[in-house]
Amino acid sequence: MDNATYYKELETRVAVIRELRRQCPSFAKGIIGETLFKEDLFFCAALDRNVQLSEGFIKLLQQRNLSCVGALLRMQMDNCMRTYAAFIAANKDAVIDCIIHGKKIRDLADIDGKKMTDAHLKKKMSAFNTSFPDVYDKASGYVHFSDMAFYQTVVSCNDNIIEWQIGQALQERFNPLLLEAADAFIHFTKIHYKMLQAVVDSKQRYDALHEADAD
Repeated sequence: MDNATYYKELETRVAVIRELRRQCPSFAKGIIGETLFKEDLFFCAALDRNVQLSEGFIKLLQQRNLSCVGALLRMQMDNCMRTYAAFIAANKDAVIDCIIHGKKIRDLADIDGKKMTDAHLKKKMSAFNTSFPDVYDKASGYVHFSDMAFYQTVVSCNDNIIEWQIGQALQERFNPLLLEAADAFIHFTKIHYKMLQAVVDSKQRYDALHEADAD
């Protein structure tokens, strides 16, 4: 896929990401509702991180920066995992306190008594999408120095002669990977929104109940 085709294909993905980003203010309003709880700060922070990642992701796609695109995809998936941890935790307040105070949640247990390590959360996210663990592992290859970096550098390897590049424009053969990353980012953003919508629905029920009590 040449660059001209890539940029044409990219336009539709960017439009979708921007539309998803425009939904964030209404989500924030719904999360807070008529009352403010500590957990609202947690979910709003996750939403804001979603916004920041979306804006950066678009620019990196336009720059064809595959290494950073992969890393931000991984961060968005991590956003999903941390948000989901608050839903399945044995003690939701403990999870929220961990995140707010910069501590680790891997020593906290979910409702089944399992420690919420990255490996466990990754597995639990397969309930939303069976490919989540595999995509997460591949995206992690851009966070850690791995074979992903090697194959971006190598241009050709023929007759015991290796040609590689450093600091040059990404080869066009990687364009399909960029578009796949864009599709994955969109998909997992929608999953994140699905979780946040559950928070909004819960807050609406709470506000409606207390409004009825006040009457």
